[in-house]
Amino acid sequence: MYFRSRIFAISILTVSAVLAVVITLSWSRIMKVELDHLDSRLCMEAKRIMPKFDAIDSPPELTISGDTELSGIRLIDDLVGKLRISSPDQLMIFVESTEHGILTKSEGAEVQQVISSLNWGRADLLEPTDKNRVNIRCQFVFFEHQQNEWRASFIHAHHTQSFIAVDVASTTSELKSTLREVLIVVIPLSFLLSIIGAWFIATNTIRPIKRLHKSMDMVTQKDLSHRLPEHKEDKEFKVLIDTYNTMLNRLEESFQQTSRFTADAAHELKTPLTVLRGKLEQAVISEDSSQLDLNAILDEVGQLSAITRKLLLLSQADSGSMALHLETINITDLLDELTSDMELLSDELVLHCSIERELITKGDIVLLRQLLNNLLVNVMRYSLHEKGVTIHASQNESSIEVLISNFCHPISSEVRSQLFDRFYRGQPEQLQGISGSGLGLSLAREIARAHGGDLTLEPGKKDVVAMRLLLPIVK
Repeated sequence: MYFRSRIFAISILTVSAVLAVVITLSWSRIMKVELDHLDSRLCMEAKRIMPKFDAIDSPPELTISGDTELSGIRLIDDLVGKLRISSPDQLMIFVESTEHGILTKSEGAEVQQVISSLNWGRADLLEPTDKNRVNIRCQFVFFEHQQNEWRASFIHAHHTQSFIAVDVASTTSELKSTLREVLIVVIPLSFLLSIIGAWFIATNTIRPIKRLHKSMDMVTQKDLSHRLPEHKEDKEFKVLIDTYNTMLNRLEESFQQTSRFTADAAHELKTPLTVLRGKLEQAVISEDSSQLDLNAILDEVGQLSAITRKLLLLSQADSGSMALHLETINITDLLDELTSDMELLSDELVLHCSIERELITKGDIVLLRQLLNNLLVNVMRYSLHEKGVTIHASQNESSIEVLISNFCHPISSEVRSQLFDRFYRGQPEQLQGISGSGLGLSLAREIARAHGGDLTLEPGKKDVVAMRLLLPIVK
């Protein structure tokens, strides 16, 4: 199902449900008010047809609204009109005096039997109506008669009693007829308005999605620079757009990094392969195996092997699958061993070491050795030996910290920001024939992160490079 169709259907169902609930509640409320009014009218009419005694020995007169005498058919017709019913068959009336007996009752109904069978469980106190201020109690109740619901009121006072009952359906028939006439107009109109409203809601909801879809179509593999606009969108869509644009930023950065990595890898591998090819071609042309420079070939093969191994480790780091063979490692001993090798390799190098004892961590000994070796090889290649190299290692509450700093030729902030980029080796004028692949620092940082630590370049003077290595301690 289309999203537009779902919104349209939900809107129609919601409006229909609300309309049904409103009609039901309104009808219930109208019926309650109508029955309350009916109770009041029944009590009022029952009170008004109470016999009036003008003299001690004279028979009572049934009167309604003043002194107009009503009895028999005239009384029934008058009550039919006042109670708004359609025929006398829908009315029961019974008036009785203790002294004079039954004064009047409905024809064709056993009113007395109906009265005796009722349970008068509810009573309202009316205002006093005679000169003695005697309270008159009006009682009313629902009952069923001939499969119809009736509402009755009963008043007993002055040794007389009056009873009036009406068929409830007859009193509400006009109301139901009016409601049906209204609903015939209201329901189609409501459905028409709900369809228009649902279409309007669906259209306005889909419009920003269409705009997003159109913008997303402009993003291709060759052009990841396009971003979705968000200045005119709702807050909910802005969150979605921000997430999508952030994803595109990561994808574009990843594609660019992959492209640079591929190009740089091809360039770095090209040089040793070219040398190997030249040496082999020279030996083939001369047809003299003595012309084959095995040492040079071994050097180039070693360089190819080193580059390949570093590329493999970086690839594993990128995919989060760098395999670690964890064991307890004494960083103090490892640093002592590597710094001793540095002193043997260079007589001019001045080392200032401050290494705490028993710096213990868990890690892969091969990878951590390569990490520290890469850092120290960089120091050997690019530092000014006569100015000295400082190696400080200590332990705090959460990690082991190794700070290696050395003096060098001034490095710009642009070069510093790219030191951890793969295959980046700085400005050509600073290399001065120094060999390398530009992967050492990148690989060192990835190894540190794989162990739960990090490697960062500390801010400082342009002629000083300070690398800070953090490794977790064993707890």
